[in-house]
Amino acid sequence: MMWRLKGLPRYSVAQNSVEAQHYNIIRLALRRQPSQIRLQLKGLTNVDMIIDHDSWVCVDTSLNDLPIIAWTEFKSDGRDNLHEPIECKLTYYHYKASMVTQKALAITRELLNERLATPPCCNLGRKNKRYSTDQRELTVVN
Repeated sequence: MMWRLKGLPRYSVAQNSVEAQHYNIIRLALRRQPSQIRLQLKGLTNVDMIIDHDSWVCVDTSLNDLPIIAWTEFKSDGRDNLHEPIECKLTYYHYKASMVTQKALAITRELLNERLATPPCCNLGRKNKRYSTDQRELTVVN
């Protein structure tokens, strides 16, 4: 995603930090899904979060995925404490972007927690069946 951000005009750029709870869940999700992750942020109209290994970008889907906010340049090398915030570069591409920054991270964390809680090989909505082998015969127990 970084290649899409290079030539775009920025509203402002600042050094910031991301809370460990947001950073940890996103890194865990990226380890389990090697390609980029795209989430539709519920509660934010026309806003998606695109996450890959080097950037997290909120985009406006109604404007051909034009970036709104980008978190880049994470300073996580040599990290030995999982509870401390991670420094990063926060880039605003819209003048009202600061209003959705924390909400976007909170919704992303919530969606990834839901996604990671259910394994992909789950029962797909079917009820669990127990089997009994009484009397040398396989029967379904309800």
